[in-house]
Amino acid sequence: MRTPPAVPAMAETTGAKRKREGSEESAEPPRGDGGSFPLAELCVRRVLRESARDKTIFLHGRVSGASGDAKDAVVILEKTPFQEESISDLLKNHTRLKLQMSNDIYSTYHLYPPPQLSEIKTTVVYPATEKHLQKYLRQDAYLICETGEDYKNITLPFIQSQSFSIQWVYNILEKKAEADRIIHENPDSSNGFILIPDFKWNQKQLDDLYLIAICHRRGIKSLRDLTAEHLPLLRNILQEGKMSLRKQKVTLSVRPDVGNGVPTAAVTQMETQSGGNGLEV
Repeated sequence: MRTPPAVPAMAETTGAKRKREGSEESAEPPRGDGGSFPLAELCVRRVLRESARDKTIFLHGRVSGASGDAKDAVVILEKTPFQEESISDLLKNHTRLKLQMSNDIYSTYHLYPPPQLSEIKTTVVYPATEKHLQKYLRQDAYLICETGEDYKNITLPFIQSQSFSIQWVYNILEKKAEADRIIHENPDSSNGFILIPDFKWNQKQLDDLYLIAICHRRGIKSLRDLTAEHLPLLRNILQEGKMSLRKQKVTLSVRPDVGNGVPTAAVTQMETQSGGNGLEV
């Protein structure tokens, strides 16, 4: 969905899409050291957004360094889906029930599972910039009909002025990061891509399967940039993506779709979004 032209959220995707970017400001923020995030030192400043339905909460916090300077951070907490193979352990082993209410044949309890069965998925953006805070802040969403002229005069200039750094994309394409997570790669420079799990999927069950395909071709910002020239690339993503998943004994349904203003691969829960340097599916 898109917001009206005057609302900065127009070029942003919803939820915690895979965009682990730093801003493209002239003064680039320092990168993380790759170590463990100091969660215990986080001082929560405010709740950016929360969703009872999705069991997620987005927090803005600050972490004070040894020199006394504080850096902003975005911490996203998300309850993970139930895993069928763990249900027996959840109900039988070291789980405590506390009665809340009882009425005839109906009763309500609070169930307290052991730590290993009460995982909370945590995503961290640190150090975070003001753009990251605005990205995850609760915003009203609107559905609009965008014409070619609207894109040229409103959307494209906004994308060009507000886009985030996509160094994480280059790191994947150049095998500098997450090389062990790659599911499939077609190395062709024009019609090739890398298929990799998104952070939204914990890779433990298929219910929340979520994959992205990052193409090797540069310069594709959105659906508007696609022409007949890109059909071989899109067909490769669809056909090779399905084939690689079948090899892993994953059964998916096929559907054409469009989401977030850019094309979606015709495989359930493989979404396409603008990667800035190329198509991210």
